[in-house]
Amino acid sequence: MNVLIVEDERSLSHEMEIYLSRQNLNCDVAFNGKSASDKIHANSYDFVLLDLGLPDMDGLEVLKEAKKSNIESAFIILTARSEVEDKIKGLDLGADDYIPKPF
Repeated sequence: MNVLIVEDERSLSHEMEIYLSRQNLNCDVAFNGKSASDKIHANSYDFVLLDLGLPDMDGLEVLKEAKKSNIESAFIILTARSEVEDKIKGLDLGADDYIPKPF
């Protein structure tokens, strides 16, 4: 399985990459929205772990662009935002799950 980790906190993204690689998953990492969007459109991922608080754009915009382009990857939002409104918005945009940090 191919996974894209979109997380600007490098230590956390590194820990997730190590864990998922040990589960025999192939991982790519993006540290900002532009890089994530480019990778999502250039590669085929089974799922994307998506942080919302990215330095250059909101992760919800990355999700919205991907869904508009009919990207079929599953999207799991991992974020420090725990407000119900954010969760509803993410799921309404097409996220498959929404997991608040810390997880």
